[in-house]
Amino acid sequence: MATGSWREEPIIPLSELLKNDEVLSLVERTLLSFRCEKNSDEEEFLHNKAILYERRNKARTYLVFDNNYNNLLGYFTVAFKSIDLQNVSKTKKKDMTAGENVETYSAYLIGHIAKNSNSNINIDGDQLLQEAKNVIAEARDLIGGRLIYIDCKDIEKLKCFYLKNGFQYFNTSEKTGLLQYYLKI
Repeated sequence: MATGSWREEPIIPLSELLKNDEVLSLVERTLLSFRCEKNSDEEEFLHNKAILYERRNKARTYLVFDNNYNNLLGYFTVAFKSIDLQNVSKTKKKDMTAGENVETYSAYLIGHIAKNSNSNINIDGDQLLQEAKNVIAEARDLIGGRLIYIDCKDIEKLKCFYLKNGFQYFNTSEKTGLLQYYLKI
């Protein structure tokens, strides 16, 4: 189990909880208790897809609790995916890939990240993002990799949040219309 580096909230991989069938109903209830007033997509994912993604090894979801494990404060998911660089400028592509001239490049994806509106304890978004970056740093040390990327709705507050945390815009997905940002690690 990883622990947070700022306020020391416990972070539990959902995959660990799913190893014990006896707690499955408790895990499902915990996930269903999560609310995200600012983005219903994040709520929908945790309620209906997180367990499926875990079982299919499509992504890893990490649950962030308070120190007593009473409150689910937030969560994030991490996956390793290829990003399309066909519409990215040569300069930006060079920066992202260490000079490789490629059309796709593998990177860590923070696919979902959200705070629980139902929690009476607030977790800072910067801290939640840092915890996701900490998990990715552990994976990078084991298997390599140089980029983290996120897909982001075109909302000023979200864009400012990612820019403030060191991410750089590189593309808008033709498929989803989402803005794409990367961070070199």
